[in-house]
Amino acid sequence: MAITGIRYRFIMFSRSMDRSYEADIPFTGNDLLLTETIRDSLDTKIRKFKLTEETISQFKSLIDKFGMKDWTGKVPSAPVIYEDDNTHTTSFLTLLSDDGKSADITFREVPEETGKEAAETFRKLFFSSVSEDNKISEELIYPDLKECRKITEEHGPVTAVETGSFTSGMMMGSNEWYTQTIEKIQGKEGRVLVTVKRKRGNGPEVTDSKETDSDIFSKVQEISDKENLPGWHYAAIDPSIPVDTSMIPTDFTAKGWLNIFYDDSKITGCPKIKRTIGEKACKMGGKEVDSAITQMINDCVASSGANVQLPDLNPFLVPDMANPGTAQNAMNNFMGMGMMQNNMQTNSDGSWDCACGEKGLTGKFCPECGQKRP
Repeated sequence: MAITGIRYRFIMFSRSMDRSYEADIPFTGNDLLLTETIRDSLDTKIRKFKLTEETISQFKSLIDKFGMKDWTGKVPSAPVIYEDDNTHTTSFLTLLSDDGKSADITFREVPEETGKEAAETFRKLFFSSVSEDNKISEELIYPDLKECRKITEEHGPVTAVETGSFTSGMMMGSNEWYTQTIEKIQGKEGRVLVTVKRKRGNGPEVTDSKETDSDIFSKVQEISDKENLPGWHYAAIDPSIPVDTSMIPTDFTAKGWLNIFYDDSKITGCPKIKRTIGEKACKMGGKEVDSAITQMINDCVASSGANVQLPDLNPFLVPDMANPGTAQNAMNNFMGMGMMQNNMQTNSDGSWDCACGEKGLTGKFCPECGQKRP
């Protein structure tokens, strides 16, 4: 078997973020270029570098030095499990051969010290190869959902789902966070833990947790596999495309999100990798998936009886609690506040009536809901 090239992947990860460097490195051909793809949730960067014979020889030498052809087919040991929130790294290598076959290497097919040395040596050589001196081109791209569905990432099973929302108004202390989280319970098949949290301004966080029976994870797993939901995390909107902001209120903001967590213990060692379906994915056609999973979460929360209440909740400053947390719903509430402003009325005596029902106002803001005078 003659090695004709390699694919290299280096990942920086934690429970809340990740950044991956993927590279195609050919060893044969007339126009030898190293193509690097850098992915995160903001954008995707594609860079091309000149690939010299010297660099190719260095990669080949490392493969021979560590006897990596003999690693293929061996069962790798389990990765170290990372329960903390620190950032960790891992590497993967694929050997491409002249018979059209490929062999994946995790650097855990051999004794730990050998694997660590090989992974670190490959990492150093890779990053020295993608220096500015060798760079030929660089391009920022913003994948749509069609492209995101094609992104290949290996993940373990869905282990938790979460909806969240954040709203901010003009009134002091009106900022509010609301989350609904459902997690698998280890050793209890079909049982889940439902946790609801709410916090306003500088006030204390209010939390309630309940256990309940639910088949939500089998349903979410089916959707995840069908739609390739981990790839949706990389959906991005080109910031150079003009956006009409004329109907967006400046004194109220609302954001919503749907997080899906995967147990990657057997892949990277992280038991809770987060992937987000947000406003960008919804705008690109993901609204139905977002709404379907969020409705499952809402139904599970309702059946569990988990609930939290803050005193004097103002309906004009929080998302629709009939469907909290979804990215699409947060956008709807966001636009709804603008429409409410348009329904305000200015009276002949100079006073004004707020859409929330307060009348005869003379100040710049409504004392009841915080809306600005039209």
